[in-house]
Amino acid sequence: MSAIPCSSVSLKTMADGTLRISFDIEPANAQDAFRLFAAPGTPAAIAALQVGYAAASDANTDGQLKGGALAKLAGMWCADETFQSWLDVGNESAAASRLYALCEIQSRRQLDHDPAAAERFNARIRGPYMKWRASKGLA
Repeated sequence: MSAIPCSSVSLKTMADGTLRISFDIEPANAQDAFRLFAAPGTPAAIAALQVGYAAASDANTDGQLKGGALAKLAGMWCADETFQSWLDVGNESAAASRLYALCEIQSRRQLDHDPAAAERFNARIRGPYMKWRASKGLA
């Protein structure tokens, strides 16, 4: 069995009652997703992963929480000029400040340890940015 981390971005009930769920997969995991789901109809299972309180292994030696996948993604995006353009800011620092304000956080690490912050990131940043990229033909 293989697992690929992702985030749900939309839910839709079809006319026949079928639930359709769309997921965003980080670029670093895209090739694995292509290999696993190359053919339509490939059987799969889904499970919600809880972004919860930090375990002992989630803390640095100084007791601070470690940043995970969302913190890393937010950092990479803030450094990216396309993301900065989408946010209508001119540099990485301004992009980080805007992201912090939109997600109501003081540190990117919170995205991986606070479920409400992760939800705000996905709803206010990730989903809209991915839709904007798709509208511009950027994969």
